[in-house]
Amino acid sequence: MKRTTQIACMALPLVAGSAWAQSSVQLYGLVDAGIRYETHGVSYGDDGTPIGTGSKLGMTKGGGMTESYWGIKGNEQIASGLKGIFQLESHFDPSSGRTWPKGSAEFFQIAYVGLESSSLGQLTLGRQYNVVMEGVTLVYGSNLWAGGDQDQYANLFKPEHTMMAGSKTNNMVHYGAQLGDVVVLAQYALGERAGAASQGSQFGASVAYIPEAGPVKVSASFLHTKDDFTNATFNVYTAGGQLALGGLTVNAGYIENRRGNSFTSFAAGPFSPADLAGLGIISADQTVDPTLPGGFSKRRMTFGGVSYRISPALTLAANAWFTRQSGYTPDFDGSANQYQLIAGYFLSKRTMLYAEVDYSHYKGGLVGAQLVGLNAQGPTLSSSQIGTMIGMRHTF
Repeated sequence: MKRTTQIACMALPLVAGSAWAQSSVQLYGLVDAGIRYETHGVSYGDDGTPIGTGSKLGMTKGGGMTESYWGIKGNEQIASGLKGIFQLESHFDPSSGRTWPKGSAEFFQIAYVGLESSSLGQLTLGRQYNVVMEGVTLVYGSNLWAGGDQDQYANLFKPEHTMMAGSKTNNMVHYGAQLGDVVVLAQYALGERAGAASQGSQFGASVAYIPEAGPVKVSASFLHTKDDFTNATFNVYTAGGQLALGGLTVNAGYIENRRGNSFTSFAAGPFSPADLAGLGIISADQTVDPTLPGGFSKRRMTFGGVSYRISPALTLAANAWFTRQSGYTPDFDGSANQYQLIAGYFLSKRTMLYAEVDYSHYKGGLVGAQLVGLNAQGPTLSSSQIGTMIGMRHTF
């Protein structure tokens, strides 16, 4: 359920006489807190250096099954079929009350303003979700059953999230339209560098077939990103689908990342060379000299899941992710297999209890990499890890 405050505002008289424009402002959000246990865990110091390894028990950071967030969005009826719209959304860590991700320079993870036309679609400007993130979440992302009336953009054990170029981008011009059962999305993020406008830029598109009553949904997306200082690129390609039959839903998808060797910085992410090295995308040596060979050249993930709604209150789900990576140097060649079982029990439309267990097995260059969905360093330095968490989440 969402709280909505209706506000009546008098429009400025652009023509003779005055008119009333109907506006609405909505406060929304989600608070998710849990307790998580991990084998082969690792703790990091402020400089990113590991300071301890072993079994780890603590509160989930940034949320539990889902990142915690709050936001404000609104619209104003400007003319028949035309609205002015805005959205501001901040993510936070319930265990400490701090903004999330830790150390993030962005108080608002989402911040945009735009226009929405009933016949021409929606045009927005600001920091927004990229089209790959939107395309996956519309159709075949994991655990979408838990969303209710709010999209689940960032689950804390959601390995496909690590394949979506950070999911959000600054300086973005975004367009979206729905033509019957088909949704079309496009974006362009400006690089803003004098004398080299394309460097640090990003563009992409997504198309999805999402019939309201049909059992089958499909989507496909691509995203092209250029390094801040070179012509090196980072490309994302993905496609997948969903089949829903009564209480049973099956989803499957494929995501591929292709990275040029000298791609080591993307400020609009924001991702510095140190960030990309900490995530296991580039080598530590490349933070000093990006021309050195290092990091991965191609990362491919195939994933799928099945959920079954046993009753209106109880849903069970299982998910699996299989990742293969090729590096510019042999030490970055690697693979990972990850599995998850999860149960969600809705106490009401807005409040859910959940229990989850996951297992990850890493080889080669994916040992120590971030491949679980968090915007943070890898959760283990070991070749395997078991995690389990219980928690509670409430939407408003």
